[in-house]
Amino acid sequence: MEKHIKIATDIFQQYGLDFEMAKRAGGWTNAVWVNGNFVLRLSKELGSDKIRREVAHSKILPSSVGYPKNIATGVTDGYEWSLSERVQGEALSHIWNSLSWAEKVKAVKEIIDITTAVHCAPVEKIAHLTLKTAWYNQFDKEKSLADFNNYVAKGLFTPEQGKNLRDILERFYQWKTCTGAVLCHGDITTDNLLWHDGNVVSLLDFEHAVIAPPLLDIHSVVNLALVPYDEDTSMDNILFEEENLDIQRYVAEVLSLFKPFLSTQSDKELFLGYHILFRQKFLEFWLADPSGDIKECDAYQKLLSLSDGNGGYLSLLLK
Repeated sequence: MEKHIKIATDIFQQYGLDFEMAKRAGGWTNAVWVNGNFVLRLSKELGSDKIRREVAHSKILPSSVGYPKNIATGVTDGYEWSLSERVQGEALSHIWNSLSWAEKVKAVKEIIDITTAVHCAPVEKIAHLTLKTAWYNQFDKEKSLADFNNYVAKGLFTPEQGKNLRDILERFYQWKTCTGAVLCHGDITTDNLLWHDGNVVSLLDFEHAVIAPPLLDIHSVVNLALVPYDEDTSMDNILFEEENLDIQRYVAEVLSLFKPFLSTQSDKELFLGYHILFRQKFLEFWLADPSGDIKECDAYQKLLSLSDGNGGYLSLLLK
């Protein structure tokens, strides 16, 4: 990190900024500092081009996405970086739990509007710089089906459950090859959204952007809104199952926002396929480093639910 601090110090000095005034912000793959009205993102990986690709993406995004204006981009000692104007606000993840259910409905609507705006970007101008698959799956049909055969062989799923999951993926891959693709963010979470003065104002971090059917992003927004992660339990809560009347009203209102995106059979098949492959990635994480009983693995329990062949915990969305 000393190397990164030195690079950051030099970059800030070039623009008349004192590194001592900078504050570290979030970031998994990049070191991020906020300094006054500026934000510096510095790659943690040597030789990476993710930041430069993201800046290229930003140039075609509609203004309603709220992506910050880039000031400069460069590479120092092999580490790429970008300096941009700061968008006023804080990560939605910091305040989500403090919002009322009515405020959350409004926020979800704004997130859907921003996501739809991303999907309107001209793909032909950016396809050569965009990933071909999502971060959590390579979308290889034969491998996907083989994986679930192996799970059945290991006794994780019954033959019937395995068949149901494979059938869903068969239909997913069929529709994926003939459905129009758009620019997708690829990783929409509350960490990548900014909240300011009662509104969701910006979607950030396009390093996982991918050309894919729009249901890839809709699946992510559904996770955020209806199956949110609970840090206390390390599980994704299924709000459909909550008995609290306020939560039930919230779910009903949010369901109406998603219904237009799930109006055809192909929409539903794609949505469910993305959900299964997403959960499978976290099951693979657990299998690579198992702790406790497999029944305690949240991703496994979600896949068990989806293996009923009727949409499992997502059935209300798919009716």
